[in-house]
Amino acid sequence: MRSIFIGHFRPTNDEFNILWNEAIFAIDANVLLNLYRYSINTRQELEKALTSVKEKAFITHQAAREFLKNRSTVTAGQASEYTKAIKTINDLLANLSSNDRHPFLPDSDLPAFAKYSQDLVKTLENQQHTLLQKLTDDEVLDFAETLFEGKTGGPFSNTKLDEIAKLGDIRYQNEVPPGYKDGKKDGVDDPYRKYGDLILWLQIIEQAKSLGKPVIFITDDKKEDWWTEQSGRTIGPRPELIEEFHKETKQKFWMYTVDKFIQESARISKSEVSDDVIAEIIQVSLHTKIDTFDKSHIEVSQEVLDSEKDEQTGFLNVHLTGPMKYATGTGKFLPAFASIPKFSIDLINSPYSDNSVIGVSSGCGTPMNFNVHMKSKHGLLEEGDYLFMYTAVLKNAELG
Repeated sequence: MRSIFIGHFRPTNDEFNILWNEAIFAIDANVLLNLYRYSINTRQELEKALTSVKEKAFITHQAAREFLKNRSTVTAGQASEYTKAIKTINDLLANLSSNDRHPFLPDSDLPAFAKYSQDLVKTLENQQHTLLQKLTDDEVLDFAETLFEGKTGGPFSNTKLDEIAKLGDIRYQNEVPPGYKDGKKDGVDDPYRKYGDLILWLQIIEQAKSLGKPVIFITDDKKEDWWTEQSGRTIGPRPELIEEFHKETKQKFWMYTVDKFIQESARISKSEVSDDVIAEIIQVSLHTKIDTFDKSHIEVSQEVLDSEKDEQTGFLNVHLTGPMKYATGTGKFLPAFASIPKFSIDLINSPYSDNSVIGVSSGCGTPMNFNVHMKSKHGLLEEGDYLFMYTAVLKNAELG
């Protein structure tokens, strides 16, 4: 029975050991992107686990492309979380220091609390600065480059992609995994965008055929078109994936989420990984899923890079949590200018591979804030992050 219905049987312990010895490890883009989201300790634990399979690690062209496209947006998004935390601390301190409304903090306790708050804010600001440095000095990118040197797959031809698109339409209509959960993604700028997971899957199969090796796929994608779940518990890869992989390659296939991969890596190497590391990995995975799918409004975050009396530069990230025709993000000049500055923006990242499909304009009617406006040239703006870099210069300073 097992040999006929291979997708419905979990490998035995001996089979898992053989898999780890013989398989190539295909790494998904989200695994690398989450390295930006982890604490230093957790990031190092994952890097150690990935390094332990370095000689067998592999990344498809599709996964590498998605990682490189989204890394700056993830970095800016993480930096905005520091801004929110700093604001929360400062607001709390201001409220407790107020003499005209509750809650009151006794005067004897206020200096100690203020000192602790200021120290905490300073720590967060330093960590935020370190994170923003990754936009130009990116150790995660360096790690990925080293890990996948000579082990990055090539792209499919346009002819092949056209064939996959036709195949994908049939598969998605019949909910054949993977990828059908992305079937509603807009393909205005990239006709193959909604087939990303299917392209990734077929590139994994192609690599396995080429090398004659089984594959272990590491991903933090939790959608149902990858995993079998029962009562909220992940059982394993979809049986259809295991069966298709075996049919096409005559090899075995298995998948791990990041937390399970680190635990299995520790078991194989007879080492230990702390519960705190596993808890953080799970928390980040859940938080990322919520941020991506469960919101229904515009969120704006701003990072000021340089702030002088006559010139300011920074990032403005406009997060759309649902498709829409128009969107506006508002930022502030910190501090306010003496008069209205000359203002310019550059869209450096978006959910689209071609930013020219987005109509962008901007303006500042006061010395205190500015607006960035977006409009889709075709259909609706995709949900996701739109990262702008802005520059504001007082006209007299520019002339000087």
